[in-house]
Amino acid sequence: MARWSDRIVVFAAVLLLGLALVWTCLQRGPWYDEFYTQFVTRPGLSWITALRESWMADNHPPLYYILARATSWLGSITQHRLLNVALGALALAGAAVIVRDVPRLAPAATVTTLALASNPWALIAGSELRSYFLSLCAGTVFALGLCAIRSTGAAGGKGRQTAFWAAALLAFNTHIITSLACAAIALPFLFAAALRRKGAELRAVGAPVVAGGLVFAAVTALQLPVWLANTAVFWIEPGFDSARWSVEWALLRTLEANPLVLVGALAGAGLLARDVLVLKRPRGEAGALALLAAGVVLAAGGLVVLHLLRPILVEKYLMALVAALCVGMGLAGGRLLEGLAPHWRSLALVSGLAATVWALFQNVPLAVERISWLNTGRAIAREVALCPGTVVHTDPFWNAEVMAMKPRDNAQVVPFAYRYIAQSFGFALAPAGSRTMGQECPTVFWGEHDSKRQFDAGAVAAHLRQSGFAVEGMDFRRLGDGWIAVIPPRNLR
Repeated sequence: MARWSDRIVVFAAVLLLGLALVWTCLQRGPWYDEFYTQFVTRPGLSWITALRESWMADNHPPLYYILARATSWLGSITQHRLLNVALGALALAGAAVIVRDVPRLAPAATVTTLALASNPWALIAGSELRSYFLSLCAGTVFALGLCAIRSTGAAGGKGRQTAFWAAALLAFNTHIITSLACAAIALPFLFAAALRRKGAELRAVGAPVVAGGLVFAAVTALQLPVWLANTAVFWIEPGFDSARWSVEWALLRTLEANPLVLVGALAGAGLLARDVLVLKRPRGEAGALALLAAGVVLAAGGLVVLHLLRPILVEKYLMALVAALCVGMGLAGGRLLEGLAPHWRSLALVSGLAATVWALFQNVPLAVERISWLNTGRAIAREVALCPGTVVHTDPFWNAEVMAMKPRDNAQVVPFAYRYIAQSFGFALAPAGSRTMGQECPTVFWGEHDSKRQFDAGAVAAHLRQSGFAVEGMDFRRLGDGWIAVIPPRNLR
C-alpha cells in the first residue's frame, strides 16, 4: 500500500513538474545570457571554431554549450530550452536506477521529488537556455548517489554505478561553482569512509569524484587564464554581504518552497536523532544526512571565502547546494514516512502533493514573468502595428559596457539579440549609423539590458542630440531592464 502511494505521488509530481516546465520554456521571454548561448551554439558555426574561439573562451566549462550545439536543430530559444526537459528526464532515470538498487531510499526519493517540484528554481533554471538546470539535475543525482553509497557501504550494481559516474562527471564539468560545491559536498563522505577504513565505500565515492575532478582540472588548466582575465572587471557584486545573501536566499527559498515537506523533514530529523542517541540503533540514512549537511556547510563556507577573493557568487549559481538540500530534506522526511501507519503515510503524501501543486501554481508565473526582452519588443510591435512606417533605431552606445566585456562574443551577441527580437515580432531595424526619422509615423529608439546605467529620458535625449537626431519631445517608457523612446512624426510636430 505504502509503496504504491509513493509511486503514485512521485508520478503525479513529476508529471506536473514536466508539464509546467514545458509550458514555462515555451512562454517565457529570452534574456541576455540566453541570447549568448544561442549565438555561440548556432548551427552555422563549426564545432572546432566554436570550441576554440567561443566555448573555451567563456567563464564556464564547455559541456553545456556542447549539448546546446548538438540540439541546435530544436530552433528558437524557446524551443531550444526543451533540451532541459530531456536533461531532467535523464536525471529522473538516473535517480530511479539508484533507488531501484537501494529500495530503502525510496521514501527519501519521494520526499526529494516533492521538494524539487515545489522549488521555484526548478522552473526558473529549467526554463533558461543556460547550464543551471543541468547543475540542479546532476547535483541531485550526485547527492543521492553519495547517500546510497553511505547507506549501503558499497558501489552497488552496474546501473547504480553508471548513474553515479555520469552524475559525477556532469556535476564536476557543468559550471565552475557546481564543480567546487560538489567537491566540497563529497569531501565529508570521503573522510568518513577513510576514517572508518571502509575501502569499498572509499573507492565507490572516490573513483568517480577523482575522474570528474581530473577532467575539470584539465579544462581548468586551459581556461584558468581566460577566467581570470574575464573576471578582472566583472558584474558580480563583491563583498561578504553579497555572498551571504546569495547563499542565504538559495537555501531559504529551498526550505520554504513546500512547508509540509519542511515540517516532515524536521520531524524526520528528530526521529533519526532519536534512533542514534536514544535507541542506539543508528541508520545509514542518519550518517548520510549528517555527512550531506556537513558537505553543504563546507561548500557554502568555502564559496563565500572564494567570493571574498574574487566575486563569483549569485544565487542561480548555487544549484548544487539547492539539490543537496532537497536530498537532505528527502532523507529526513523519508524517515518520518517509514514511521507512519499506511493510512497516515498516504495522507501525508497526498498533503505534500497538494502543497506541491500549490507551489507550482505560484512558481509558473514567477518563472514566465522573469525579466526578458519581450516587454520592449511587444511595445515596439504595437507602435509598428499602429503605423507600419515606424522607424526603429538601436545604438551600441546603450550597451557599450556589455559589448566591451570579455568574452569578445559579447560584442556580437548584443546586435544579434536586437535582431532576434525584431524578427520575432516582425518589425525592421534601421541600418547601423542611419539618422532616418519617421515622417508620417513615429521614430522609436530602443535600449535593452540596461540594468546598471539605468538611462533616463534626459540622458537618452542628450545622447540622441549629440548623435545628430533632432529630438524635441519624447514618450520615454522604462519596461523591465529596457526602455523605448517614442518620437512623434516630423509632419505632426
